[in-house]
Order: sequence, then C-alpha cells, then structure tokens
Amino acid sequence: MYKIRGADNNEYGPITADQIHQWIRENRLNRASLAEDVASPGWRPLAEFPEFAAALGGGSSAPPAAAYVAAPFVEDPATLMERLKVPAILLVILGALGLLFTVMGPFLKATLMETMIQVFEKMNVQLPADQKAQMEAAKTAGLGLSDIFSLALGLVVNTVILVGGLKMMKLQSWGLALASAILVMLPCGSCCCFIGLPIGIWAVIQLNKPEVKSAFR
Repeated sequence: MYKIRGADNNEYGPITADQIHQWIRENRLNRASLAEDVASPGWRPLAEFPEFAAALGGGSSAPPAAAYVAAPFVEDPATLMERLKVPAILLVILGALGLLFTVMGPFLKATLMETMIQVFEKMNVQLPADQKAQMEAAKTAGLGLSDIFSLALGLVVNTVILVGGLKMMKLQSWGLALASAILVMLPCGSCCCFIGLPIGIWAVIQLNKPEVKSAFR
C-alpha cells in the first residue's frame, strides 16, 4: 500500500499499486510525484520505486533534485462528490424549507398573531392597550411593503441556497455553491439560522480546499 502527496501538500491513500499504475496512465502522476510505501516510511519520487519504472517509461534512477516537486494531483471526482454529498444535501433541505416558510409566512401571519394573544391571555399577562391593538390590527392587515420586501428577499435567497446545494452535489458552478454556503449562515438566509451556521461553515471549508475547487466545472 502506498500514500501520495499532492500538489496541495495533502496526503492521499493508502492506495494500491494498481491504483498508482492507473493514475500514471491517466497522467495524474509522474516521475516526480512524491509517494511513500506504507511498509517502508519515507517520501520519495515515484522514479525511485522500481515497481513503477516500466509504467513511468524509464529506469529506476531518480530525476534531478530540482524536479522533486509533487506533480499536480486531482482527486477522483466521485470521491469528491461523496465528500460534499452531506453538506450539499443539507443546503438543499434548508433552502427548500426556507422557501416553504417564506411562501407560507404571510398566510400564517393572522394565525400567529391570534396564537400570541391567546398565549398571553392564558398566562394572565396584561398587554399594553396600544400593543394589543397593533396585534389585533395585524390579524386583518394585508401585505405591507415590508412584507412584500421580506417575501421577495426570502424567495431569492432560499432559491440560491437550494440551487447552489444541487450544483455542489454535481461539482458544478463553484461560485454559486459558495454563495449558497455563505447565505445559509445569514439570519435572513435560513429558516433555522442556528442550524445553517455550522452547515455553511462546513460547506465553505470543503469548497475552499484546492482539490475540491479545481474539480468544479
């Protein structure tokens, strides 16, 4: 079993010799790529491993010292998709819930006000007359400018979150996926901001890893 050190200085593996041969054929590894035999620790260029000499198209002699730089390494897209799957799905769920609450909010406004009034009455809490009058008025009031603005903002933000999560699952549109992860952390971007914050942080960290960013189309 072997480990590979990518151009991002991250380690990948353990992997088999067959996998390394495949990556050499795909030009994802070359003679200067750094590798380590798990059974014999110590990073060396692949050119120093006799078992890969034929695949590399040369002898087992090492390249010049100046060439000891890890070759660009691209992680398997399927592996990256699996790594991003959970945060992406959570973004989609929060975006969908956000859209649902945004659309239903204006229609539940009267019910919410009535519930609040009843709760205060059962708790024997005497509301100030002007405050109670405002709550009673809100029960029958239509959509105001602030309500329309909140509705429009919620529709746009949560649509971006949902679509960005879908794109993230497919390794498409890195910018949109990042915008989705950022918006879900904002109070206006998630129906449950205390849940959206850790999910957004998780997604941002994953999206900014070099091997992930470079895999997006």
